[in-house]
Amino acid sequence: MPVASITLVSALIAWVLVMVLGRWLGPRGWMDQPSARKRHDRPVPRVGGLVLLTVLVGAELLGGSSLGLSALERTAVLGMGGMGALDDRFNLRARWKAIVGLLLAIPLATGHTWALLHSGINMTLFGLDIPDHALVFFPLLTMWYWAVPHAFNLIDGLNGLSLGFSCLLLAALSLSPGFLLGAGAAPLWGVLVALLALNFPRARHFLGDAGSLALGTLFAILVMNQALPVHRGLALWLMAYPVLDVTTVVAIRLYTRRPLGRADRSHLHHWLLDHLKGRAWLVTPLLLFLAALPMTRDLDGPWAKVTSSVGFIALALLAAVVFVDRAIRKPAVPTLLGKPSHPFLNDPSGSHPQA
Repeated sequence: MPVASITLVSALIAWVLVMVLGRWLGPRGWMDQPSARKRHDRPVPRVGGLVLLTVLVGAELLGGSSLGLSALERTAVLGMGGMGALDDRFNLRARWKAIVGLLLAIPLATGHTWALLHSGINMTLFGLDIPDHALVFFPLLTMWYWAVPHAFNLIDGLNGLSLGFSCLLLAALSLSPGFLLGAGAAPLWGVLVALLALNFPRARHFLGDAGSLALGTLFAILVMNQALPVHRGLALWLMAYPVLDVTTVVAIRLYTRRPLGRADRSHLHHWLLDHLKGRAWLVTPLLLFLAALPMTRDLDGPWAKVTSSVGFIALALLAAVVFVDRAIRKPAVPTLLGKPSHPFLNDPSGSHPQA
């Protein structure tokens, strides 16, 4: 079947599944209810992640998808997605998600450490070569496979943000000269586009932890498998936005001595929302534009490296401004009820997008 047909069929199946599962599962505990912490004004089903996993697994079983994942990598993606689904339904404690994520990251890091040591590829960080040793690779890869899925979960705080970033990543990988997936990525393209269209600007579904954690794990793996052989330091440029966002959040919570696992309003999208008067429809494309700039690092043309550097610097400057505003100045932030509150006490999104 042609690539365009596979993409279209996957998108149509995803569209139908969102409607069906939203009506069936939503009233059975999979509905995200409006509250003082969340900006959407009506109940929204958290079924996007379930649809994503269903389409990808179905496509692979039918032979229409080949993302080049090993059995261990597929297990990690499904494991994180399954844990996210349980969290969407039963609201698990953050520590359990962190523990499960670490238990899945360790075998991934072990396998990829062995592969890197025997590949002859030299990894770099900020242009500096990383020593080729298991004691260096293993902790770095463990942190990568543990942190990136949770970073995806943390940026999933606005309609279209996590899904839009996933589309940007897949596009960046597809444009890379070493991209090997080709038609095998068609079902992923189809489901991402359909879910994004149903999530932005007005949400008919939320991706939920099932979707954000599964996508984070999948792209953490794809970036290592597809990008590293082409550009030794490309992973940092591709993931610049979630890396800087999470670094900012952690720095603010450490500086203000707040628990790392407690939700707050210290993300980049929260700060932009506060300063753009809650215009989520504007914040999402603005952040995606900034996130796309560093991804141009490996494209052809003399403008690529300059553009990527400018994008990274812009994101870093935004992160610095957010840190100063949220950690040092600590201004009062208006709540949904119009009363001032400390910026860390009200998180309107948690891990779910805002309508």
